[in-house]
Amino acid sequence: MNPQLLNPHEAAQVLKMDSRTLVRWARIGYVPAHPLGEGKRKLWRFLEHELLDWAEAQGQSLGRRPAAGIIEEAIGVRARRTA
Repeated sequence: MNPQLLNPHEAAQVLKMDSRTLVRWARIGYVPAHPLGEGKRKLWRFLEHELLDWAEAQGQSLGRRPAAGIIEEAIGVRARRTA
């Protein structure tokens, strides 16, 4: 099986979140990501199966909310901060 390599926009669509938030999370190591290039302006790529495994693990670690709830909450917090 060939792993599906996604750019930030495609990966954000899989997780139903903003691509800028996803890249920010990648920079701090919160989500599984693969930087390409050197220096400050890296290109980030994501493996679809790693993102899905990560999202599932996030839901299991809380035990009561699915991963989609976590992501929606994170997006909501950002929206409240910028409003």
